[in-house]
Amino acid sequence: MTSQQHARVARVDTWLANGGVVVASSERAARSVASAFHSTRRVEGLLAWPTPEIFSWEGWLRERWRERNGGGLLLNPLQEQMLWGRVIGKSQTGARLLHPGRLASAAQQAYRLLANYAPGALKSSTRLGWQGDPAVFHEWLNEFESRCRRESLASASLLALQLTEALRTESQDGGSPRRDRPGLLLIGFDRLLETQKDLLNAWGEWQLDVPTEDGPGDDAGASHFFGATDGVTETAACVSWLRDKLRANPEARLLVIAPSLQNRRGELERTLLEASSGDNADLDFEFSLGVPLVHVGVARSALLLMQWLHEPLVEHEVDWLLSSGCCAASDAEEIALAEAMYAVRSRGLERPEWTLDDFAKPLRPELAPPAAFVERMLAARDRLGREPSRQSPFDWAELTRSVLEIAGWPGFRPESSVAFQARQRWEAVLDDCGSLGFDGSLMEWGEFVAATETALGNTIFATESTDSRIQITEPMESAGQLADDIWFLGADEENWPGRGTPNALLPISLQRETGMPHASQQADWELAQDVTRRLLASAGEVVFSFSRQSTSAEMRPSRLITQRLGCPGHLPPDLTNADESQPQLTETFEDASRIRFPHAALGGGAGSLTRQSLCPFQAFGTARLATFQWEPAEPGLNAKQRGQLLHAVLHGVWAGSAQGGISSLDELLSKDLRAFVSEIVDRVMRESFASGRRNSLPSRFPARFLELEAERLTKLVTEWLAYERERLPFVVTGTEVDSEVEVAGLRLRVRLDRVDELANGGKLIIDYKSSSVGPAAWDGERPDDVQLPLYAAFAGGDHLEGLIFARVRPGEAEFRGRVRHATETLRIDLRSQNALVAKPLTDEQLAEWRQNIERLGEEFLAGRAEVDPKDGQNTCGSCHLHAVCRIYEQPVATILAGEDEGADDAKDEGGGDA
Repeated sequence: MTSQQHARVARVDTWLANGGVVVASSERAARSVASAFHSTRRVEGLLAWPTPEIFSWEGWLRERWRERNGGGLLLNPLQEQMLWGRVIGKSQTGARLLHPGRLASAAQQAYRLLANYAPGALKSSTRLGWQGDPAVFHEWLNEFESRCRRESLASASLLALQLTEALRTESQDGGSPRRDRPGLLLIGFDRLLETQKDLLNAWGEWQLDVPTEDGPGDDAGASHFFGATDGVTETAACVSWLRDKLRANPEARLLVIAPSLQNRRGELERTLLEASSGDNADLDFEFSLGVPLVHVGVARSALLLMQWLHEPLVEHEVDWLLSSGCCAASDAEEIALAEAMYAVRSRGLERPEWTLDDFAKPLRPELAPPAAFVERMLAARDRLGREPSRQSPFDWAELTRSVLEIAGWPGFRPESSVAFQARQRWEAVLDDCGSLGFDGSLMEWGEFVAATETALGNTIFATESTDSRIQITEPMESAGQLADDIWFLGADEENWPGRGTPNALLPISLQRETGMPHASQQADWELAQDVTRRLLASAGEVVFSFSRQSTSAEMRPSRLITQRLGCPGHLPPDLTNADESQPQLTETFEDASRIRFPHAALGGGAGSLTRQSLCPFQAFGTARLATFQWEPAEPGLNAKQRGQLLHAVLHGVWAGSAQGGISSLDELLSKDLRAFVSEIVDRVMRESFASGRRNSLPSRFPARFLELEAERLTKLVTEWLAYERERLPFVVTGTEVDSEVEVAGLRLRVRLDRVDELANGGKLIIDYKSSSVGPAAWDGERPDDVQLPLYAAFAGGDHLEGLIFARVRPGEAEFRGRVRHATETLRIDLRSQNALVAKPLTDEQLAEWRQNIERLGEEFLAGRAEVDPKDGQNTCGSCHLHAVCRIYEQPVATILAGEDEGADDAKDEGGGDA
C-alpha cells in the first residue's frame, strides 16, 4: 500500500470516528473507499463493526432530500425520461416528429446540465431570447416543470438546488444549526461545480480530500510515457507490466485506465486471459465498467420472449433465443429446437422474420419444434391475450413475470453467480418499468415492451466486485480510487483529452460561458488536465502509453501528456520481448495422420471433389463432418432461390411436348417466344410457391413481388432462347439428368442440367450459369470446378462433342467451354479468335481431366484433409470452416496471399449437383 493509500485510510478512519460522513463522487468510488475501510477492520482483527457512513454523491443527495421532503414523488431516471417523451410528443413541434420519444434522453440531459452548470437559466424569463432548437426546448421545459408542479413530482436533476434552498431556509427559521450537522469528507472529485459548493457551504463543515503530488508520483516518484508500434504491442506490454508487478508484490493493487474502454475491452480481456493461462494464473482482474443489460443473456432472452408473444422476431434473434437455453426445459429440448431450425434451413425455408405461429405451427410436420415447447409458448401468448389491450405498467410488469414463467424462462440450466446477479438486475428493471404508471397512465403491451427495451439499454450491468488486484476502468470513473501503480492506455491525441459534442438543445454560448462538458476544446483540455494531475498523485508508478499506428492512420501522442512528461520513449525491452515460458492459447503441431473414407459412395456429388481440389480440409469438413453454411435470410429471394427458379423454367422449356415444352431447335423456331416462356414461368411459379409441397419455396411473398419475379424470369429466358435460336440443329435428349460415375473406386452421383444431341450425332453437355464463370475453372492440377470434366472424362462415352457453360445473364447471353468442332456443330458465326474455336476439346484434355480427378478421388478416399487452400483470398473467403480449421491463427500469413483470379471464380446462383 502506498503512502497515499495509508494516508487516505487514516483520514477516512479519523473522519468517521469523529462522527463525520464520507461522500464519494460515484458509486464505484464509494465502494472502493468502503472496501478499504472494511479491509482495515479485518486487519485489526475485528469480527464486526458498525456500518460506516460512506455514500456516493447521488445517494447522499437522495437521503437528505427524503429527510426534508414532506410529500411528492422523486422520479427515477426511467420515469423522468418517459415524462419528457410525453411532453415532447404532445407539443406542437413533437407532433411533426417521426419518433418524438428519441429526443427525451437529450432533453433529460439538457435539463440536468442546466441544473448543474446554469441554474439561473431554469427561470423561464432568462430563456426568452433562445432561438432554434433551444427555443423549442424552452417550450418543452416550461411544460415539463408545469406538470411536475401540478403532480408533485421531483426530478433528480434538481435535488442539489432544492436541498440548498431547504438548508438555507432551516438556518433562517432557526432550525438545525450548521454546526450540528456531520462534517463531509469529499473523495474522488476532480472538480466541484458551483452548485455543489453552494450546497456544501449551506450544509456546514466539509473538506475535499485531494491526493498531494510530490513530483511525478508520490512514492517511487516514477512516471513514464511510452510509444508502442501498434495497439496489440501496447496491450501486450501493459499485461507484461502487470504480471511483473504482481510477481514482485502479490498484494499490489494495480489500476489500468483506458479512454473509450469498450472499444478495446475485448482485446485487453483476451490478452489478460492468455497471460493467465497454464501455470501463470496470477492475473486476477475485473472491469469496473459493465455492459448494457440488454446485451446480457438472461435479460436479452426475457426481452425477446416478450417481443415474440406479439410481434415477429428477425431470424438471427430466433436463432439466438433457441440456442441460449433460456426457453428450453431440458438438454433434449434444446437440441430438438436447434434441429427444427436446421430442418428449416436445410430445405431453404429461411425467412427474415418469424412470427410465433410460423415457427410453432409449420405447414410441414417434419419442421415442427418440440410439442412441449409449443404448448408452453402458446399458453404464454394465450395468457397475454386474456388481458385488456391497455392497462397499468404495474399490471404489465406482474404479467411479464407470469408469462415468462409459463414460457419456461430462464430455462433448465443451474444459475451461475453472474446469471443470478443479472436476473436480479432484470427484476429491478422490471420494477422500474412497472413504476411508469406513477401518473395513472395506461399503455399497450407493445409500448410496455418498448419501454422495457429502452430501460435495459440504459441500464449498465456489472457483476459484484471481487476486489481483484487489477482494476480496469476509464479516466473519469477512476476518480476516488488509489492504487500502487497505474497504466494509462491510449494516451494519443485523439483519445486524451477525450472529445464530445455539445448538447444540441442548449445555446452553445451558454454552454461555453458556464463550462459545460464538451462545450469547447479548452473545457475538455482543462478537465483532462485535472484528471491527469490526480492520476499522477494517486500511485507510486504511473505509466502512460499510446500506439503509433491505429488500424487506419498514424497516431500522435497526447499533447497534454507530452507537456507533462516529455516526448514518449520506446517501450522497455523487458516489456516487448516475448516470454518464452508463457503458454499460447493456440498450439501449432503437424498432424500427418489420415483416416480413410469408410464408404464406397459419397454424397455431395462432384462438389465434394471440387472442394477436395480447392482445400482438402474443406472437403473433409463438408462431406465427412457434415458442416454446412447457413445462408442468411433475405427480404426477397436470395441468389440460390433465384437460381432454382431459373433452372426450373429452363427444365420446363426443354421438357418435351408431353409436358408442355419443346425438345429441338425446329420446335424452338416455331414458337412465339414471349408467350411460350410466359406460360412456362407461370406454371413454375405456381408449383414452386405452392404451400405444403416438400420442395416449395417460401410462400410468404406478396403477390406483386411474385409478379415482378415472373416478369424478370420471362424476360431473361426469352432473351436466352433468342440466343439459342442462332444455333445449328440440335435435339435435347435430357434435362436434370441424374447419373452415377465411379472415380478411383468412389461412387458419385452427378446431375447434368441438360444434354443435347448435335447434327453429327455427338453429345453436348450444358450447365446453366448466371455468373461469370468459364472453362478456366476446369484447368490445372487443382481445378476450381470438376462437375462437367468429371462427367465428360468418366461417363461421356465415345461421342462426346463438348461441354459448355450456358451463361444466362441479361444482355450477356453466350456459350463458354470446350467443343471439338464448334463452327460445325454449335454456331456457324463463331470467329476464329473465339475461345470455343481457338481452344477445342481434345482427347488429351479429357485424359488430363481424368488423371487429375482420379488423383483427387484417391486423396479423398485416403483421408487427406490438410488445411491447404488453393488460393487463400478466394478459397478461404468463401469458406465457412475458419473456426474449425483455424487457418487465421497460423503464424505464417503467406498461406492467404494468393492472387485473385477474377471472374472465373464467381459463384453460381443455383443448380448443379444432386
